[in-house]
Amino acid sequence: MNTQIMLLCAALLCPGTALAQLGVNCGEHPEVFQRKHGFAWFTPEQLEKRATKRVEPVMPSTPAGFHYDGYVTFKILVDKDGGIGCIWAHGGNPVFFPAVNEALQYWQFKPLVVNGKPVEFVGVMKFHVHAG
Repeated sequence: MNTQIMLLCAALLCPGTALAQLGVNCGEHPEVFQRKHGFAWFTPEQLEKRATKRVEPVMPSTPAGFHYDGYVTFKILVDKDGGIGCIWAHGGNPVFFPAVNEALQYWQFKPLVVNGKPVEFVGVMKFHVHAG
């Protein structure tokens, strides 16, 4: 399992990986996390209803004896066209972050229109993981 964690850390630091492109390089965006500047926030259930295209993550195989039954959560920023703008790992076992990050890149959402103009919105996505 230490190898998987080391690979994840390497992915986070390598600028050519999907995680680096959509995760750490998105910046902290404190205004998003503090719910300022008019960002609309959606719960996982609300985001599910807005989704027009879903791709389920392909979870990695885990070592014998490894058991995990829980959730992996990501904060996402959806752009004005309904595509994924940024993804931030939020909670859960980091072994599963790359698989969920990869799947989320292909999700699409119904654009949010406010006062006749499309706007970005944010929310938390939640994936159940049962391994072992």
